[in-house]
Amino acid sequence: MAVKKQVTARSALDGLKALISPVLTYLESHVESNRIDMDIIYMVTYMNSIATSNISRDEIFKKVSEREEFVCSKYMKQVYLLARNWNYEYSTACYIIANRMANERLKNLLLRLSNAMAAGEPEKKFLENEWLTMMLIYKNEYERSLESLKKWTDAYSALLVSMSFISITVVLSVVLYNIGDPAITLIATASMVALVAGIGVFILRSEAPKEIKVHSLAHGSAEQQAIKNLTKILVPIAVIAASAMLLLGFDTGYVLIVVGIIVFPIGLVGQKDDKNVDTRDRDFSQFTKILGSVVGSMGLTVKEGITKVDQKSIGTLEPMVKKLYSQLIMGIDPSLCWSRFVGSTGSELINKCTHIFIDAVDMGGDAIKIGKLVNSTNLEVVLLRMKRKLVSSSFTTLIVPMHLCMAGLVVFVVQILVTFAGMIARLYSTLNFDVGGDVSAGSGMTPGMIGFNLFQNVPSELMLEYCVFLVIILTIANTMAARYVDGGGNYKIFFYGPIMSVTSGISLIIVPILVQSIFSFPILQEGI
Repeated sequence: MAVKKQVTARSALDGLKALISPVLTYLESHVESNRIDMDIIYMVTYMNSIATSNISRDEIFKKVSEREEFVCSKYMKQVYLLARNWNYEYSTACYIIANRMANERLKNLLLRLSNAMAAGEPEKKFLENEWLTMMLIYKNEYERSLESLKKWTDAYSALLVSMSFISITVVLSVVLYNIGDPAITLIATASMVALVAGIGVFILRSEAPKEIKVHSLAHGSAEQQAIKNLTKILVPIAVIAASAMLLLGFDTGYVLIVVGIIVFPIGLVGQKDDKNVDTRDRDFSQFTKILGSVVGSMGLTVKEGITKVDQKSIGTLEPMVKKLYSQLIMGIDPSLCWSRFVGSTGSELINKCTHIFIDAVDMGGDAIKIGKLVNSTNLEVVLLRMKRKLVSSSFTTLIVPMHLCMAGLVVFVVQILVTFAGMIARLYSTLNFDVGGDVSAGSGMTPGMIGFNLFQNVPSELMLEYCVFLVIILTIANTMAARYVDGGGNYKIFFYGPIMSVTSGISLIIVPILVQSIFSFPILQEGI
């Protein structure tokens, strides 16, 4: 019997794996395709840079296949192995791998490369033209994504405002009309709001330009190290504080405010790191251009060329470059020195461009041309990010007051309805009949005779829980929307999340007090 149960359990597990496996495969391929779209411009820049050293076709593919930071490198490695181990022509190998590719951009690149090599076009000339083409494609696609993102941010704002009004309408319907079980109606409405908000956030995430701004190296910038340390301390404290407050019976509003205040320092440090990364990326484009010109024109090594770079012209990178030079002079392994330099910047763009520049120069490439190539790629990305900042800043500036208004409106309407329902219940008691509509002795009246039967049996506790749940949904949705529109590292959640959380908590605390003060006027009390 036990063996039979084990076989049944194993069969069920195998069936579950069979159902989940295609989904996981699709998600994995989708994520990889997005990474390829982000990395392909850097891979082409790398190939174009090392091609200036006039190395063979075989060496170009070998060097690219060794760069594991490029997602595309594993497919270039497949091309290299087909040509190296199976004696395929590179044009044929590119064609074979291209036909197996799911990503259209890399597939088209391999097909164009295959045609160029079959026609006898030199790799150096092809890669130079391909780099110009890729830069143009990248710029246009980024700008199209920004235009689409701008429209979807407007649509998201209108969508959430509409859903807030729909949720309020449902609350009014529950209070005024008998439309079935109030619990089922309110739960269904809250679930629909959560679903619509989730879809809106997903669309914003999909339409936003795809890029990785912060590297994932073990050694990061000073701000990133501080973020890691603060996260290990403050997040557990926030969880413990929230759990304790809920167990002690504190209002949800106070819990949201306390949690937001506790984790907000992480977001502040994250915002500082984000601004520093932007500045370093901008200064690095100037640094590589100057360093390439110095190394190429004076015939120096990169280590020697660093001393000839005007330190005032590289801005925020000056202390990092000085530290890099000191480490190189001490005889430390250059690869370790440059890795440390890249880590201290915290930038993924600098991570990619540094390896492109150093590898190409070390291979004997044209340092002046390499510096210009890296500078152009770096600067283009920086300028496009500045355009994105214009779109994101307008949305993030709007989303905070909009969130406060929506959360406050939902709480205000629900509190008025609950308070008014309580007043009507007290009015019933003064007229000597119960809320169920039964005539008390000698009264001769029912609630329906005076027109108040619409406010009978109002589920006050359920409506208040519904109100809190809606506010939490809006808090989470608006936090994630701001994070995806703004871009950058995941620590942006700790910046926008506390802001939304604190404003939600203020709404849950202040608005009920305001409603109570309105209904506590003497004229209203005398009427009851």
